[in-house]
Order: sequence, then structure tokens, then C-alpha cells
Amino acid sequence: MARIRYADPSELPPEKRDLLDTLSDADPEARDHSLEGGTLNVYRTLGRNVDVLEGFREYGGVVWEAGGLSAHERETVILSTAYYAETAYEWHQHVRVALDEGMDPEAILAISREETDRLPADRATLVAYVERFVEGDVDDDLHEQVAAHYDEETILGVNALAGCYLGLARLLQALDVDLEQEFVGWDLENL
Repeated sequence: MARIRYADPSELPPEKRDLLDTLSDADPEARDHSLEGGTLNVYRTLGRNVDVLEGFREYGGVVWEAGGLSAHERETVILSTAYYAETAYEWHQHVRVALDEGMDPEAILAISREETDRLPADRATLVAYVERFVEGDVDDDLHEQVAAHYDEETILGVNALAGCYLGLARLLQALDVDLEQEFVGWDLENL
């Protein structure tokens, strides 16, 4: 049970209620994801402070879209952040997004099974980088490894995206936000 009460859409000012929608609900032009339809508990939690919800949605949208990453790279960063931060909520939601984006389940499992040698070199480097990012221990050597695959603008995007999702992971954990469905599992056993 969550530690704070989820916001009900009726509690928000009418002009702010769409902030509780998934991105694909809020924007008809958005790609259809399994997140479509219904209000996620993450947004209902943030909805207890509408200004925070609004700011988070804006920032999250920017790091999602403008980080210089492909959809598969973006989901690799988010799933790696979720895995190394040990947040089932983010993992669960983004397994679904990654699959909708055409990411191979084996690539997702390579993250949770820590078998990144099964990934292309650039993705394996992203996973290693994000692991150390979550631990707060990115060193010069690892930075150089990621710089061999990505330019500075994209590296900044990787850091901003991982930082956004790491912060969200800690919020979800601290407030014990519930999944809306049964956890998909670290091994995708409930997919």
C-alpha cells in the first residue's frame, strides 16, 4: 500500500487533469504503448502536488525525446536504471514500452541477467555506464568507453535520462507506489 494517498482526477483543477493521463493518452499523435489507457499510480502519486507533476512531466518528456538516443537505446538506459536501482515499478512499465518499441526480449533479459556480452557493444557500454551511474561511480575509463560510441550531447542525454529515472525510482521506493498489475518479473516470467 502506498504511503501517501493517490490523487483522484476530480481533485485536480479541470485544466490539469490531463497530466494524469499516460503520454499516449494525452497526445493522440504519440506512439501507442502498453501504457496507454488509464491513469498510472506514478502519476496519481505525483498528482498530490500538481506543480511537481507538471514539472516532472515536462522534464521527463524532454529527456525522453531530446536525449539523442534511439528508442532502443532510451529503453536500455531506463531499464538499466530500473534494474540497478532495484525498482520493480519502472522495470515493469518499461519492459512493456521496450517491447512495444520492438526491443527483443532477449536484449531486455541481458540487462536483468547481467549478460551484457549478448548485446551490441554500444548497448553493453550503456548498461555498464548506467550501472555505475546508479552507484555514483562513473570514472574516466568508463566515460571514455561510452564516448567511443556517443557524442557529448548524447552522453549528456544519457545522464539526464538516467538521472530522471533514478530520482523517480527513489521516489517510487520511498512512497511504496503500487504496480497496477502483477509484476512482469526480472526474468519476464509474468509477461
